[in-house]
Amino acid sequence: MSPEDYFVPISTAWISMRLYRVVADHGDRGKIVEVDGWHEAKRDAWRGIVDDLPEGSTWVKDYRAASADCSLGVTINDVTRVSGRRGYGGFNVSYPADLLLEGSDKVASMRTMILTAIDRHVDRCELGVPLLSEALRGA
Repeated sequence: MSPEDYFVPISTAWISMRLYRVVADHGDRGKIVEVDGWHEAKRDAWRGIVDDLPEGSTWVKDYRAASADCSLGVTINDVTRVSGRRGYGGFNVSYPADLLLEGSDKVASMRTMILTAIDRHVDRCELGVPLLSEALRGA
C-alpha cells in the first residue's frame, strides 16, 4: 500500500459530549476540546483495515476516485441508530456514540464505525466499487 492509502478518507464531527472533554473555555470565543484517544483510534483502525486488504488491492485508490464528487462525513452523536443521507455534494452518516462506547477497545469500535459508514456510502451513493466489508472478506 502507498503512504496516501493510510490517510483516513472520512471527516468526523464529534458531537457527543461523552466522547470529548473541554480543556479551555473562552466564553463567547468558544471552547477548546480534546477527543481523548478517538482520533488515534480512528487512524489505527483505518491502518489496520488497509493492511487487511488483499495484497495488490486497489480498493482504497478506487474508492477515493469514485468518491471524489461525493465525500463522506461522519457525525458521532447521541442518536439512537445509524443513518445516512446525501446532501450538499456529500454523504453524511450519523453514528451513535453508544456504539463506540459499548466496547473497551477504541480501535475495534472505530473499525466497526468505519466499515459501517463506508459501506453505506458506497451503497447509497452507488460509487461502483465493492463494499469495504466485501473487499476485506476477499483477503
